[in-house]
Amino acid sequence: MATPKLIDVSWLGPKDEMDRASHLFGKCSQCNEIICVEKAMDSTQNTQQETNEMIYKAFHTHVKLKHSEDASQAETKKTLEDYGRKVGS
Repeated sequence: MATPKLIDVSWLGPKDEMDRASHLFGKCSQCNEIICVEKAMDSTQNTQQETNEMIYKAFHTHVKLKHSEDASQAETKKTLEDYGRKVGS
C-alpha cells in the first residue's frame, strides 16, 4: 500500500495577490479527499508558513483517521459486522 501524499496544494484566491487568498487546500493522493484550512491570521504580514503547517497537520490527521492500519482494520471489522447482521436477518 502506497503512502498517501498531499498533492495539488494551492491557495484559494487570486494568485497575484496572496494577501487576499483565504484558504489553502490540497488533495490526498490515495483517496482524493480534499483537505482545506483557513489562512492563518496574525499581526505579521506573512502567515504562509503557519498556514502550511496547519494544512500538513490536518493532512496528518486525515491519514491517521482514514489510511492507518488501525483505521483499515476497524473499517473491515465494521463492514464484516454489518454483513453479518444483513445475512443473519
